[in-house]
Amino acid sequence: MKLKLKLLIALNATLFVLMLLGIGTVNLFASPSADKSELEQRDLALKPAFSWARLFAGEYTHEMDQYFADHFAFRSTLLQAGAGLKGLKGLPDKGGATIVEQGGDNTAAGSSVTGSDSVKYLILGDRAITLFNYSAEAANRYAKALNRFKASVDPHVHVYSMLAPSSAAFLGDSKYRDMTDSQQDAFAVIDSQLNKGITPVDAYAALKQHRSEYIYFRTDHHWTSLGAYYAYSELMKKMDVKPRPLNTYKKGSIENFLGSSYKATLSAKLRVHPDTIDYYDPQVEYSYKALTTKEKSVSRHVVDPHYAAAGNGFYAVFLGGDFPLGEITTKHKNGKKLVVVKDSYANALIPYLLPHFEEIDIIDPRYYKGSITAYVKEHRITDVLLLSSSTAARTTHVAELLEDKISK
Repeated sequence: MKLKLKLLIALNATLFVLMLLGIGTVNLFASPSADKSELEQRDLALKPAFSWARLFAGEYTHEMDQYFADHFAFRSTLLQAGAGLKGLKGLPDKGGATIVEQGGDNTAAGSSVTGSDSVKYLILGDRAITLFNYSAEAANRYAKALNRFKASVDPHVHVYSMLAPSSAAFLGDSKYRDMTDSQQDAFAVIDSQLNKGITPVDAYAALKQHRSEYIYFRTDHHWTSLGAYYAYSELMKKMDVKPRPLNTYKKGSIENFLGSSYKATLSAKLRVHPDTIDYYDPQVEYSYKALTTKEKSVSRHVVDPHYAAAGNGFYAVFLGGDFPLGEITTKHKNGKKLVVVKDSYANALIPYLLPHFEEIDIIDPRYYKGSITAYVKEHRITDVLLLSSSTAARTTHVAELLEDKISK
């Protein structure tokens, strides 16, 4: 009996090794797959060019790993099977809700501030909701970082803090509310610790009034342009400025948007119900230059549907995506210069600001390497908006990024 068991184990091990060898052989001799993944809605890695310098620097092997990972034989089939297995973690109820857990955080994606080991998505019907876990340490540290920034700039600079809630803040089904911590309470902790010179902007309250509207995407973690508009309107009130009516911006739409939550879960429920991106183009003259991570200056539009491509992600319709630094100048000579220190939630909001400022500069602390304090002083900035998603109250990494870029 023991001999039969040993033979069975040996046979299974042999078959497994042969299967791996077979897949490896297919990968070795197979032609590259397509350049785009329709399943994941993104461009696939290209085969890297070889050079001895890039090999010794480690760049070539890193890019080759990405290339093989993107062009692995039967990759799409395996991805779909993996997504199906993740769905088995679901909740056994009639609504068919499931929990999918991922190792990274798309929020400050788009994307990519990381802080906790995993992110949980509640897939409820045709929408994915990123569940929120509160960290008192993160909230306290973020408030201290903002206070330190305020103390580092001229007292006459107006500083505003906006915390953008995710759709989990307005989860309608009471059955699932206990799965996510209160973002309203988390934001209140941060706001209560801000020094008097910082003006909190209550985007939560502004959005709550419109929670039945299409203010969040179903397949992506961001708010929609409509949600961003309500947050912009609240900011204008705090600045004692009348917000522009939405119909003064030129509207356009992009269909079949599958966003970050879909890419993280590959849920078939999301895939068959894609989102629509409505965008609003400010009807003002302006110039917008962005500095790439390779320190190359490029001209961009603040809203452009041509940026909505598989490689960039459709959310790149706003600002062309995330850059370390962006500089927008308008024809308004009112002396008002704004810096927005932001994550990707701000991308859909910034186009609304153009009618109100002579200059709008955009700093993304995830990629910007300079001092934010020095930038504000050098450019004689009059107003600063620090806009972060609820990730600021979930992981200390957001505060750490700011601390590193505030002059002492």
